Amino acid sequence: MQLTSHDRYGYSAIARRQDYSWPEGRRLAVYIALNLEHFSFGEGLGASLAPGGPQPDVLNYAWRDYGNRVGVWRLLELFDGLDLPVTALVNSTLYDYCPEVVQAFRDRQDEIVAHGRTNSERQSYLPEVEEAELIRETTDTLAQQEGQKPEGWLGPWIDQSDFTPDLLQEAGYTYLLDWCCDDQPVWFTTRQGRILSMPYPQEINDIPAIAVRRTDALYLPT
Repeated sequence: MQLTSHDRYGYSAIARRQDYSWPEGRRLAVYIALNLEHFSFGEGLGASLAPGGPQPDVLNYAWRDYGNRVGVWRLLELFDGLDLPVTALVNSTLYDYCPEVVQAFRDRQDEIVAHGRTNSERQSYLPEVEEAELIRETTDTLAQQEGQKPEGWLGPWIDQSDFTPDLLQEAGYTYLLDWCCDDQPVWFTTRQGRILSMPYPQEINDIPAIAVRRTDALYLPT
């Protein structure tokens, strides 16, 4: 029986690969990816801490907005205290809503990664031409605000269509973060070349870890 394939990469058993080291012989690479997201009020998609009610779902909307008003600033204090670099995954509409949040990461010289326009929408539902426009609009906004085009992309809701890797590579992106299929980077084939898939583990993604698995977080300041 032949199952449908994405045809982006072939199978590779990690135990049978050639030994892999990062530059300077380092054996492990870790990055902190912080999602900075903006949601439409009373419509569209949105993460839910509690079962959602009828729109406008004030309970869950306010919980999401708490992150931009309070949570992100507490995390920045933590990152500064521990001298940790961060990768900020940015919805482009944040530049209109709370530009000082993105400015804080820019001031730290953290990398800014494209995260679509808003997490109130999914790109996989869009026809190819409209998805290409979403990517173009997001890319142009980040390039204008940051002075350079972003190199990485995480789709809103970690979401892709059949064309997303092709569209990202054609838009000049060098890597994407949507696939959690490996512990090492994987080259994806695209219709005009290739793009690197960087692992983005779902097991420690914020909402699954905290709201679903009830994982605790403990920080002891020095």
